[in-house]
Amino acid sequence: MADLSFRASIKPPEVEELIDLFVHRPLAHLIARSAYPTAITPDQLTMLSMFVGIAAGWCTWSSLARGDGWLAAGGALLIASAVVDCSDGQLARMRQSSSRFGRMLDGLVDAIVQLAVIPPVLAHLWMEHRAHPAGAALWLAVGVVAVVTGSLHTTLYDHFKNVYLVHTQPTRREGNDDPEDVEAHYAGLQSQGLRLFDAVRFFLYRRYVPQQRALLGWIDPSIPSRYRDMPEYSVERAARYRLLHRGVMRAWSFYGIGTHIFGLGVAMMTGQLALYVFFRAVVFNLALLALVPAQRRASRAFFTREGMS
Repeated sequence: MADLSFRASIKPPEVEELIDLFVHRPLAHLIARSAYPTAITPDQLTMLSMFVGIAAGWCTWSSLARGDGWLAAGGALLIASAVVDCSDGQLARMRQSSSRFGRMLDGLVDAIVQLAVIPPVLAHLWMEHRAHPAGAALWLAVGVVAVVTGSLHTTLYDHFKNVYLVHTQPTRREGNDDPEDVEAHYAGLQSQGLRLFDAVRFFLYRRYVPQQRALLGWIDPSIPSRYRDMPEYSVERAARYRLLHRGVMRAWSFYGIGTHIFGLGVAMMTGQLALYVFFRAVVFNLALLALVPAQRRASRAFFTREGMS
């Protein structure tokens, strides 16, 4: 009999974002439990999260002409989109049907939702400070920095989360795709006739995986560039990896997409967009000055012992 408990529907708690663990996922579990006995698929929940996110973007654009109530509605819908987005993975884990296709669609939808919401948020920053053009331009620049570095933050979290799972979980290895695996999957589908929707999924994913590896090779050169080159799982290695990395993994969890979406949604609901953008562009990036060296030390200690570097 399938395990439909909350614990079985989530990743190991040490890699979960705290906002997901205590806010998004408990609500998403209710959706996943309700969907489990039906014909609803995880991909359909992913698409639903996209439509809710697009509605959030529409409300945010509308708020420029109709007032802050629409901005608050956009923030609430953005958080609702994140809840539904969590439910797709939880349903997939309940059904033991997690797949590369699901991960690709999830990443594509995340990008679409952010494209729907971020431009009107930046427009709000400009409008809030338009009485002082220099100040408005400065806040707009800070917003752009927050957007660009925010995408790098989520990439870093996703990668270190996947590496952590590879070394601490004997079977659950979500997201550990090497570029060669993605290209082989793509070539196989091409030979059978690639559907348009699958081509769109692969278009982004085939670029994301190599770019992620290039970034991580610079951030933490001690980690092997391919998952297949990492040491095999063992109980002793798992315990040592946890000992060295548990603290930095918890720190990286604050850089995930769920934390970003929740923070932005709350800022929209409370009218604190400038404060949120400041934290994302300045505080989070300054924190990397301590977090990246800590990550490098932990990786060096583990992989040097394993004879990997």
